[in-house]
Amino acid sequence: MGVEKGGIKSSKKFFAELFFKKATAYFLLTSFPFAASAAPVTLVLNAQDMVAQTHSHALFVTVTGTYQQLSGTFTYDQAAGTCAVDVTFVVASLKMPNALIQSQTMSAGFLDPAQYPTQHYTATCQGGTLDGELTMRGQTHPFNMALTYEMTGGKLTGIHTEGVLNRHDWGINGMSLTVGKMIRVTNDIAVAP
Repeated sequence: MGVEKGGIKSSKKFFAELFFKKATAYFLLTSFPFAASAAPVTLVLNAQDMVAQTHSHALFVTVTGTYQQLSGTFTYDQAAGTCAVDVTFVVASLKMPNALIQSQTMSAGFLDPAQYPTQHYTATCQGGTLDGELTMRGQTHPFNMALTYEMTGGKLTGIHTEGVLNRHDWGINGMSLTVGKMIRVTNDIAVAP
């Protein structure tokens, strides 16, 4: 039993504190996504299990594009609290809201899939950040994203990533008067139970 100022703690108080400490430890171990896992898990990424989108501002509206073709892997280790992602996007598969925006996005001044057919992203994580590199239009630059694990009933059911890039860093300088230079990128990965 513990010692209090000038005396001994009552057994009731001692057991209450012990229970609180054990309950707190249990809560911490079961509430966070990397609480416990036997081994690293690798998810195969494709357009059915991963929604990869770009969100840009064109004049007064937000324009969202969604990749229809992608492939890669997302490996995570809950016990270690680490992950790695390696994914390739087919540029021509980026579906935009209408034909005019689609043709402008695929033009030589923008994504230019005839010359640059794919984009590639690799990253590792510690905690809530993906530290990575994005290759787009033949240029590779750092691109970090916030990482959120979605839990349901104590199990990992989804992964959300989000980041903002300056398109000019990758040489995408077209339509500067009508399209903003900052592009928000989001990815939602479904994790099968």
